Amino acid sequence: MSAFAANLRSALSRPGLHLGLFTVAALGALYFGFVHFSVPTALSLLRQAGYYVILLTFVLWVAAVWRLVRSREGRPPGASHRGPWAAMGLVLLLALLAVTHETFRSKILYDEYVLQSTAYNLHYFRENAAMVRGYDIQGVFLSTDSYVDKRPIFFPFLLSLLHDLSGYRLGNVFALNIGLFLVVLGLIGWIGWKLNNWRGGLLAIGLLGSLPLFAQNATGGGMELLNLCMLLVVMLHAAVWLARPDERSLSALVLGVVLLVQSRYESALYILPAGLVIALGWWRARRFIITWSVIAVPLLLIPVALQQKVISNSPIMWELHENQTSRFSVEYLAGNLQGAYDFFTATGVTQANSLLIGPLGLVAMAVVGWRLWRKRRRLLEVGPMQLSLLMFGVAILAVTGLVMFYYWAALNDPMAARFALPLHLLLVLAIVAVAAWADRKWPVSVVALVAVGVFIVGVSAPKQSYHYYSHVGNDEVAWEQRVVAARPPGVHLILANKSTLPWLINSTPAILLDRSRAVADRLAEHLHMPDFSEILVTQGARPTTAEGDYQIPPDEVLPPWFHLELVAEKRFGTKLARISRLVAIDLPSDYKPSTPPALTSEANPAGRPEK
Repeated sequence: MSAFAANLRSALSRPGLHLGLFTVAALGALYFGFVHFSVPTALSLLRQAGYYVILLTFVLWVAAVWRLVRSREGRPPGASHRGPWAAMGLVLLLALLAVTHETFRSKILYDEYVLQSTAYNLHYFRENAAMVRGYDIQGVFLSTDSYVDKRPIFFPFLLSLLHDLSGYRLGNVFALNIGLFLVVLGLIGWIGWKLNNWRGGLLAIGLLGSLPLFAQNATGGGMELLNLCMLLVVMLHAAVWLARPDERSLSALVLGVVLLVQSRYESALYILPAGLVIALGWWRARRFIITWSVIAVPLLLIPVALQQKVISNSPIMWELHENQTSRFSVEYLAGNLQGAYDFFTATGVTQANSLLIGPLGLVAMAVVGWRLWRKRRRLLEVGPMQLSLLMFGVAILAVTGLVMFYYWAALNDPMAARFALPLHLLLVLAIVAVAAWADRKWPVSVVALVAVGVFIVGVSAPKQSYHYYSHVGNDEVAWEQRVVAARPPGVHLILANKSTLPWLINSTPAILLDRSRAVADRLAEHLHMPDFSEILVTQGARPTTAEGDYQIPPDEVLPPWFHLELVAEKRFGTKLARISRLVAIDLPSDYKPSTPPALTSEANPAGRPEK
């Protein structure tokens, strides 16, 4: 029996067999991901199996990293003992600056609420779907309708893990992003350390930490920091693989790539440079190395293919502006390039840019390009870290270029500026690399560190304290929630003029105003039932005259037989936000309940464009 087992292990360890199994897995993933399943079936599979696939991927990656770490030395040879402590102090100082200058809140309209809503359902029901409706039923808040969202699942999954460990709390999303903020600074400091010892590490941390756009996400609920984190992780995995190609480093790399792909939409494009890095590692090792993790990767990517199929066949998910018919087009290029120029050259406090990273980074990129051109015949002989940065740096430029053809990617728009974050990573690392080269003759890195310190104190910190670039739409939502929280205890039903998601993730029942008109008879009954302590209505009014007269938009006006009592109002810019209490509904004799447009699984619950 032992001889049979030994022969079986020997047969399964043959590279030819592994290559054949990988080919079968890849072809099967393409077929089942893009061809076999219909869109409704794909939606059902994403809803029911999405959690378990990402959980399996995450566990396999953690195990692979653990095996890799155990097989490697902990600290780079010759590293300074003071360097890590200085880096840790700088990271904590920058984190303190980020979290004290801006309040914890959603920054990108309703995108972050969608992510939190998906995490809610992953936590309670293991269902990969965002809430559309939810109600308090005998003291228990239940999600009664949901839809499969277009956003990748990795961030909601990590947030659901926090909920699993600490209980469901809205603040967990901010704890997660603060943690990711620290990890990203630590990782880029590690890469800077690899490029130029402690000077490079501190310079990389200081440069990235001085970027207001980066600091903005530390107090938000978006997935941008996770995307940066996994991009840096994959770069490091690739460098380790190129330095010593073996089974452990390959498994960590390919599983890290799967998690990177599940971090943001466009991150799927990083599969290409990862494949080139793997091929280069095979060439350096003079043999094919294919592990069971590599064989499993195409199967783990099937949910990504299914999600792309659903999005491609569901135009309502594209959330295009009026008169637009395509997500990507040459006609968007000119406007997006102008927006990028305006963002990188802005001198005021209304843009989250950095006039230190932008100009210096462009110069550094030009120097790096010149040096690479001079070494083009010996390009594959550069160090593993430099080669990894080259491969993924080209990919970052390609992804940024592709984004310029996207319908909503003008970087001077506060909601689109986040597309520039990966590019800023590349600019920072280019500055560190050029400074390392220049340090041979002049103390460039030390001078740059002093300049970064001055920039943080004189420019970055004041800009973060103003944070004019954070979207004001969420200030209105936050104010509404504070007003409702201050009301007498009880179960409140909100008739919302905006997305219901900010209320639902807080276990507060809510429906849109459009639906309230259609179910007026049921709302009238609830006014006399103990289900809700009160029914509150949110509306907005806009100025109509220079004398300060306001008018509620037609789509937010309720019928005259809805009787409201004003509770609070507050001005945001030129708009007036208003909260009223529904005190009575006098149904007209000819009232007939109507059926509003159904919120299907592909619908946008916010009722307005999202990114």
